[in-house]
Amino acid sequence: MNKLKQSTKQNQRKVLSQQTRQAIKILQFNSLDLHAEIENIILENPFLEKEESMQPEYNLEHSTISGNANMEDVLNYHYDSDNLREHLLKQLDTSPFSEQEKEIALIIIDCVDDNGYLTEDLKDIFIQANRLSEASFQDIFYILHTIQRFDPVGTCCIDLCDSLNIQLDNSFKESKYYNETKDIIDTLSKIDINEKLTFDSIIEEISNNVYDEQSIALLRKLNPKPGLIISKKLNMYHIYPDVIIFKRDNQWIVESTKNTPLLTLNKEYVSLLKDSKIKTDKNYLEKNYNQAKFIIKSINNRNMTILNVSKEIFKKQSKFLNDGDLGLIPMTLKEISDSLDIHESTVSRATNSKYVQTPRGTYELKYFFSSELSTDTGKMVSSKAIMKMIEEIIKNENKMKPSSDSKISQYFKDQGISVARRTVTKYREKMNIKKSSERKIRN
Repeated sequence: MNKLKQSTKQNQRKVLSQQTRQAIKILQFNSLDLHAEIENIILENPFLEKEESMQPEYNLEHSTISGNANMEDVLNYHYDSDNLREHLLKQLDTSPFSEQEKEIALIIIDCVDDNGYLTEDLKDIFIQANRLSEASFQDIFYILHTIQRFDPVGTCCIDLCDSLNIQLDNSFKESKYYNETKDIIDTLSKIDINEKLTFDSIIEEISNNVYDEQSIALLRKLNPKPGLIISKKLNMYHIYPDVIIFKRDNQWIVESTKNTPLLTLNKEYVSLLKDSKIKTDKNYLEKNYNQAKFIIKSINNRNMTILNVSKEIFKKQSKFLNDGDLGLIPMTLKEISDSLDIHESTVSRATNSKYVQTPRGTYELKYFFSSELSTDTGKMVSSKAIMKMIEEIIKNENKMKPSSDSKISQYFKDQGISVARRTVTKYREKMNIKKSSERKIRN
């Protein structure tokens, strides 16, 4: 009898785990991917049907760069492929990890940026993982090291040298230049890479030393930002916002765009379930009926979560709607998760590849999260606001005598804002703005 109870509990946990994974999967889908997933589910589950043929209600031109979209334009934001996180999750689904290990792996993957690097300290990741399970540090390291060898190799690393070493070990261990290239990476680990402009400039400096040219060539084969191989690019592909913001009676209103198909239960199959007498048929029908109800609930929860997260974001970022990027304030996933009393990973999934239509253009929700820089008054400034200020400084500069990164850094210092020269360089390069010598107009 005890064995039977134990078996029943295990089955219930298994079903719950499957449902949890499915709910997570539905939440992380963008609108178009969700449409495709729904079509597949409808084909597999006879209880589900669309109430009507849904077409997205709102179409706008997306512009996270300029923010100058028109209200009547078509949204054109396109992707070459899946983003990095989704790409890693697909591999996780087919990995030999246990269910417990997959939960820990999910924590790690949720901390990866588009470049492929961890945004959280290993210590914090271990703390989160230990809250979830009693896994040892050795177990967690095993999971981390396995994910680092997912495609593309070298993601989920703490820094550049960590990633380069993994790539080298994975692809070039048999090369006769392996050991010396390893030594070069070890040298890199001892210098302040943040002071360097680009990976090429780092290699160029190293090349002036005594290392063999072939070893340098091998180093150049490694990717300093492996995540960008997979990360989403702007291309020709339609997507639609999940949320719209507009003004009504001088108040900003945040609403769902209702772009998700409305699913209902097929009445004929519900009647068939009630009338079914054959056990095997009834079991089949009950399984699909329960799944159908859960799918409908999960989609509704997805839409409500995205809406609630969006409302909370724009409570904090309301100045953006009037002032653009200059109005952005520092904001983290944790701030939103604490305000809504939900997990950080839920906020991450609800904002990743989800879009909001604003009078200033259509933006990915995660665009509104940014790090902070301090001022002399103790006030914190958003890194995106700083980037916008850099852009404006360069836009209005004397083209005969353009501002150097050091000069821009000094400008911020004069304003009471601490922005190092290397930070100016990093932000300028991120915006694809040339350095001052290349911007200079000569007579």
